[in-house]
Amino acid sequence: MFDDVFGMMTLFAQNFRGEVRDSFGASIMTDVLDPILKEIDSLRVFSEEFQRQALNIDQVLEEARAIQFKDYGDAL
Repeated sequence: MFDDVFGMMTLFAQNFRGEVRDSFGASIMTDVLDPILKEIDSLRVFSEEFQRQALNIDQVLEEARAIQFKDYGDAL
């Protein structure tokens, strides 16, 4: 999700940068667009790490369920 947003925003920023001809436009790049790009990139990295951690948690839970099921089956 954030990869798509980051790609679109990067393309927009590149197009805008190519059209900048004055200091006002340059300030929009440095004060607005560059910080937005950095924030989207941070969110993208956070999302990837969150997904990795969620997958790890799901795997641990699945292993715990398998152990519990095995222990329950052995008790019968």
